[in-house]
Amino acid sequence: MDDTPPAHKSAPRLTTLYFAMMTIGMGQTVVFAILPMLGRELGLDQIVFSIPALGWEFAPREMAITSLSALTALIFSLTAPFWGRQSDRHGRKPIILFGLVGYTVGTLTFNGAAQIGLSGLLGGVALYLLLLLTRVFHAVIMSAATPASSAYVVDATTLHDRVKGIGKLNAFNQVGAMVGPALAWFVGVHFLAPMYLQAVITLIAAFFVWRLLPATTCHKSRDPNAPRLSYFDPRYRGFILVGFAMFTMLGMVQQTLGFYYQDVLQVDSIRAAKLFSVAMVISSASMLVSQFVVVQRFKGLPIGLVKLGLPFSLVGYLMIANADSLPLLLTAMLFFGLGMGMAGPGYSASATLVVEPHEQGGLAGLMGSAAGMGFVIGPLIGGFLYRWEHTLPYWFASGVMLFVMVGVWELARRLRQVVSD
Repeated sequence: MDDTPPAHKSAPRLTTLYFAMMTIGMGQTVVFAILPMLGRELGLDQIVFSIPALGWEFAPREMAITSLSALTALIFSLTAPFWGRQSDRHGRKPIILFGLVGYTVGTLTFNGAAQIGLSGLLGGVALYLLLLLTRVFHAVIMSAATPASSAYVVDATTLHDRVKGIGKLNAFNQVGAMVGPALAWFVGVHFLAPMYLQAVITLIAAFFVWRLLPATTCHKSRDPNAPRLSYFDPRYRGFILVGFAMFTMLGMVQQTLGFYYQDVLQVDSIRAAKLFSVAMVISSASMLVSQFVVVQRFKGLPIGLVKLGLPFSLVGYLMIANADSLPLLLTAMLFFGLGMGMAGPGYSASATLVVEPHEQGGLAGLMGSAAGMGFVIGPLIGGFLYRWEHTLPYWFASGVMLFVMVGVWELARRLRQVVSD
């Protein structure tokens, strides 16, 4: 028997969850907007790793900065499946709360390390290692919120309304993604001011979740010896691969665009941070248009949203690769946002159709892990390609999107067969 609450009863509880995910989106994009310029301000792009006895040295340049995000994403991808399983066992709300509070604590810890660097008390490789350590700590504890929230939406909506619920979850996350870069304007007060503000906002969200979000029933497997979900389960491995490719390209682009804006437009780091924040706002606003207008009115299997959105993202990548002015860069971000606004919720909802209720938390963890791993590989590829030629990351993303689009059409055909059976 399906005991999932009707959509009209689940709406009030989901509003609280949507707000919480909005703050998570803010935290992610304010870091994207600040970190490239903050890294240069800390001199991370000037670090040289060397072993004098071997005559070996390596100057990673911008890769030293993008690797901070890559490591965060790696830890997220490793820990998200664990937190998803914990939400199956202990309920969604406690895990969501742990992740939100962890986000606040982790952000404050990173800010403290960055402040040490800005004050000149520590620099070079030692500062870089300290920043890496704080990002690891941050990622381990904050990664609990995302898979538990996705599984909560699956619990709280009917099968018919699932894609709309997940679409709204992503939409509010994008509201946060739009507001987050706007906080970058506070770099004029202090380079870390945007992230301090973000930490306070996330803590407020945790309070609302604690007070207002109802708990859900745990979904333990009927078989205590049942194996954990695997990345290679034939039911959903195709979706894992598509998500990995999509978010690898997204991570690559987001973590190099800050440099791209500064280098193409020939502006200083403060001006680049502000212009990039405008671009992120435009991208997030176009995602919202997709998610509140297209996704909420879409009829059919959610994989259709992926098929519809990827061509828009492809156009955005191609425009960025050819951009030589601010208007063209901003237009490219608009197309990119429209595409990801459709493809994101379509990807998240599609695989939920092929697993059981007690597997939804574990699946959400795997899906989040695939996205997180994309943000590991993407910034590293982007930083490496950017060292050779600053348009290469966006040409590479365009080529990958073409292959992904072909794969999605085959996935859609298989999903139709599964649902019809």
